[in-house]
Amino acid sequence: MSEDQTNPVDVEDEFLDAPEVEVEAEETADVDAEETEGQADEAQPEDDTEEIDHDGKKFKVPKELKDAFLRQADYTRKTQEVAETRKALEAQAQSLAQQAELAQVTLENRTNLKLVEQQLAQFQNTDWQAYAAAYGADATAAAMVSMQQYKDAQAELKAAISQAETEHRQISERTSANAIAQAEVALAREIEGWGNELVSTLASYAATEFGISPQELKESVVNPDGTADTRTFKVLARLHKAETRVKDLEAKLNKTTAATKQAAVTPAKAVGQRAGGYEPGVNDKLPMEEWMRRRNAQVAKTHAR
Repeated sequence: MSEDQTNPVDVEDEFLDAPEVEVEAEETADVDAEETEGQADEAQPEDDTEEIDHDGKKFKVPKELKDAFLRQADYTRKTQEVAETRKALEAQAQSLAQQAELAQVTLENRTNLKLVEQQLAQFQNTDWQAYAAAYGADATAAAMVSMQQYKDAQAELKAAISQAETEHRQISERTSANAIAQAEVALAREIEGWGNELVSTLASYAATEFGISPQELKESVVNPDGTADTRTFKVLARLHKAETRVKDLEAKLNKTTAATKQAAVTPAKAVGQRAGGYEPGVNDKLPMEEWMRRRNAQVAKTHAR
């Protein structure tokens, strides 16, 4: 066999070997792709973080630490509430002590004022000329000095009582203001949507439904001992919210009922009946305008043919 001639066996072997190379290449590519995908999966681990809210901002923390952060936030909140309560109690105790002291001083001054006025009453209708004739000029002068001293004491005691009453009123006003501020904080924390608009709504609701004046409603948040009392506003808020929901449901029900009744009385459209409510064609039952419109349409159609 010459060198130029090709051995069929060799050709067959080359033909059979070629696909095997391609298959191996394809398998290698598939393996590489799987390995690449595996590496990509390994490069993108699952997100093991969760979002928490802290001071109005969002933060991502590891899931294992979420409960710890929440416990810490709850502890901080409760600690702040305890501190606020303690501060309020201290202010209340101080106010009560001041009021008690003022009340004691005022009681003593009123007692002394009563005694002084009793002494002054003895000089009220005194005839000083007759007194001088009876007791002499020196005794009369001494009596007039005593009367003036009692008058001065009377004026001082009245001024002290008035000052004590003013201080007592100021302390009461500060105590009430502190109680109202505490109530505001508590209500803002416990009632959704708390604010001036809701307060105005509840005040109007209380006046309309229960005859409670705005002043009475304001005074309801302050206990006799000067502590905050939020019960009235809480009850009003819940009642108002419940009644609002009932009214909304009633409005929806009435709307649905009206729609159902309207659907029941609306006649079904006849087959072949047009939107205008008239039967097809030209007939004497049609109004003049509709008859003319249809007749003109027929004539125009006839001429078009």
